[in-house]
Amino acid sequence: MRVDTLKFKYSYNADQADLYKTLIDEQLKYFQRMDPRIRHLEKGTSIKAQLTTKVKKLATTNTMTVKDIEQNKLFQFETEQPDGSILQTYKFETNKRGKKYLVYSEKNTFNNARNQTNFMLIEMFYKFFYNRGVKKRMQYLDDLAIN
Repeated sequence: MRVDTLKFKYSYNADQADLYKTLIDEQLKYFQRMDPRIRHLEKGTSIKAQLTTKVKKLATTNTMTVKDIEQNKLFQFETEQPDGSILQTYKFETNKRGKKYLVYSEKNTFNNARNQTNFMLIEMFYKFFYNRGVKKRMQYLDDLAIN
């Protein structure tokens, strides 16, 4: 794992197909809030969104694009920001014992070494809040899929 990649593994209770459908439905709702013309997500689907950067906490215009989508296996999108990009991936995995996980990761790429260094300095602090936030998101998706 790269220093600039954050990863969280969540053991889920829902049926995998139901959880995947819930994940895609929630992502579709987000994309539709930015562009109501979007009817479904596929590789290449793209939106513009106003987001805050992690390091500098600046409001920026970003482009979010679906990079890969495999039914019941994977959903990946990239957020292009002025200072770099974030590749976000939801991937379903099963360990050797048959336990199922939904793994979420963020791979951060920066346009200059200074931003990379700044991110590495705050990463440990940020990771604590990242894990809490991602865990809540995963639990929310899992609960939605079960109900």
